[in-house]
Amino acid sequence: MKIGDLRHKITFQTYLKADDGYKGGPKSWTNFVTVWASVETPSGREYFFSQQIKVEITHKVKIRYRDDLTEKMRILFGTRVLAIESILDIKERHETLEIFCREEK
Repeated sequence: MKIGDLRHKITFQTYLKADDGYKGGPKSWTNFVTVWASVETPSGREYFFSQQIKVEITHKVKIRYRDDLTEKMRILFGTRVLAIESILDIKERHETLEIFCREEK
């Protein structure tokens, strides 16, 4: 992946539940890490594939490899929120992650 391809700044957020001592407390999204990424809409073939698994993929995000991201996180892309559906380590080389997302309304 060329550095010029990573032209979008995105923030990964994780969902945290604050402990109030009574098995409750406020729940909120908290910023986890901000990285440079390539954010694209999927091609026709990828869109067709997403329909087969009954999930509408609206964005494909590529970033440099990290081992601390999960599908339970979400992505902030400007004012838009992207729910992570899957994270793929391209060719299992630990160089690039491809993240398939759907935009939350």
